[in-house]
Amino acid sequence: MGIDQRIEALTKYIDGAKTVLELSSPQLNEKGGAEDYRLFLQQSFQKIGELGRENNAILKEHLFPILEPDYMLTDEDVDLLLYFSSQLADTTAMKNIDSPLIYKQAEKMLECAEKSDSLRALILALDNMIISAYMMINLTIRLYPDEDACFHYRDVGLKAAYRLLEFLEPDKFSSLPDAECKELVLINSRYIRCLFEWSDRAGEDECNVNDIELLERSLALADDSFYHEQVPGYNWDVHVFRTLQYLADFTEDNNSHCFNHAQLQKINGYTKRLIEFIKQHPELESGCPQMEQHLYLARNSYLAGESSLEDYQNELLQIMSQRDVNDFSARSMFIMFTAPIEYIMTLDGNALSAQQEEQLRSVYDYVASYAYRMPKTGVLSFMLTFISDILCSYMIVPGGMRFRDMALKIMAAMHPPTYIHTLNVADITKYLAEKLIEKEPDRFIGICGAKNTADVLAKMDDVLDFVYNGALLHDIGKIFIVETIMTYGRNLIDSEFEIIQSHTLVGASLLRRFPSLEDYAEMAMGHHKWFDDSRGYPKNFSMKESEYQTLVALLAVADCLDAATDSVGRSYKDGITLKKYIDELHEGSGTRYAPYVVELFEDDNIKGELEELLNEGRDKNYRNTYHLLKTL
Repeated sequence: MGIDQRIEALTKYIDGAKTVLELSSPQLNEKGGAEDYRLFLQQSFQKIGELGRENNAILKEHLFPILEPDYMLTDEDVDLLLYFSSQLADTTAMKNIDSPLIYKQAEKMLECAEKSDSLRALILALDNMIISAYMMINLTIRLYPDEDACFHYRDVGLKAAYRLLEFLEPDKFSSLPDAECKELVLINSRYIRCLFEWSDRAGEDECNVNDIELLERSLALADDSFYHEQVPGYNWDVHVFRTLQYLADFTEDNNSHCFNHAQLQKINGYTKRLIEFIKQHPELESGCPQMEQHLYLARNSYLAGESSLEDYQNELLQIMSQRDVNDFSARSMFIMFTAPIEYIMTLDGNALSAQQEEQLRSVYDYVASYAYRMPKTGVLSFMLTFISDILCSYMIVPGGMRFRDMALKIMAAMHPPTYIHTLNVADITKYLAEKLIEKEPDRFIGICGAKNTADVLAKMDDVLDFVYNGALLHDIGKIFIVETIMTYGRNLIDSEFEIIQSHTLVGASLLRRFPSLEDYAEMAMGHHKWFDDSRGYPKNFSMKESEYQTLVALLAVADCLDAATDSVGRSYKDGITLKKYIDELHEGSGTRYAPYVVELFEDDNIKGELEELLNEGRDKNYRNTYHLLKTL
């Protein structure tokens, strides 16, 4: 098949993948009601199923065969992969559709380029690897407390970038085969900044010195006549602009990289130079609008000691007051989230003024609304980095949303099917807990301070509330990986299984940040671990040793029950019957599932009431989700 036909097929895949993202989190039909929404969501996932089968067939025929380990890419294959990757991602606009798939292609391109004698192929492959590594950093940096994946991609990207920078040596630069290769080397001399994520605080000062020097060397290239002569068509104005912008952005998250005072003063100087440069070249302003310039200048002036904390906070409030909540462009989104995040990071959570409390309430309200209304294609991964920062830095304010409610609103806004699943699981877990308390109350000793069986029965309502709230938060970590959850258009690749499994650790770590929620962390952590600890994840969680074993065991069954019997938002396959699921429960009794939970399903009354939960109860949760989304 010719290159044109292959491109046509992969273009169809891209269109299908975009449609899948749109259907995964559809907007409400203003003319419809709750029942219309339920039907629309079910129809959307039926369509997702069709698109998924078509997209998998396209990849199986046109992409995956050339990514096989023993296959050597042809020039036509390389052109195809470069085209496909460019359509899946646009780093300038901060958009991408499928980071893991782009990375898989980049690995193959670099592997084959290393075996070839083509310098051009190597340059193109290194550039593609740098871009794909950056996108994977953005995807995995939220997966705390396990940062290994993020730093793996950082190291891969930096290795490729430093190899490219070797070609800046004049003799090597002049030997590059064409202007495109030379431009890629120049671009990456500044783009390398995007890969700077450091874990070793002890070596951070040395890293900071190196980071600034790298960009200063890139900036100096614009004044070197040798490079001007080598690449006469290169846009040096954009080069200077982007390099200065990267320098100004070094101090993100209230100087999280811990630059020292002298370095902060230097960065502040470059920030002022950036502002002046944009004034001299107004055509560049679209890449750094005035509010973004305002943010850089306010932050770096404060950090350099030129303005007070109060002045800086007032500047941030002014920026936030000018935001356009209906502008969903990447640059606007940057301001929509960065300004409030920087503001929050300047606050003392133990000494908030009335004005600061009001500002926080406003921020949290509009973040949830904006997250729901924004398009879910392209900028989703970029935006999730800011959402994770908002949640991780969340401050409790009197009269404001509880963290639980904020997180659940974000979940509903980002992926309604996961929110509906959460409500269903909470109802089922609470119901099963009630029946188990009636049958074996001693299994709940220790929960809510119950010291004996009589205590459990006396505190039954408190115990059930605890169970319900813990189940509501069991999938809270999925917010941070929602773009992977929404990968319905193709089969998952190996790296994505690891990302999805991380949601248990991420959720538990997030809950432990709040004293009122930390007791629920075990339920978030352990609900995918088998009862006998033989399988499941995470590895460092033991059902046998957990003091919340009973609750986790109940939750694990409820989680699987809802997933197995519903199709929306899960695997877009028809759900199985409760009877079929009970058969699976018995097969896994003692291994995957706790025998004492499985035994509950032998009661005909319990089975009948569970049927109601899976029908009328599920319909109720669709309606509840609809009414919540109406408020966003």
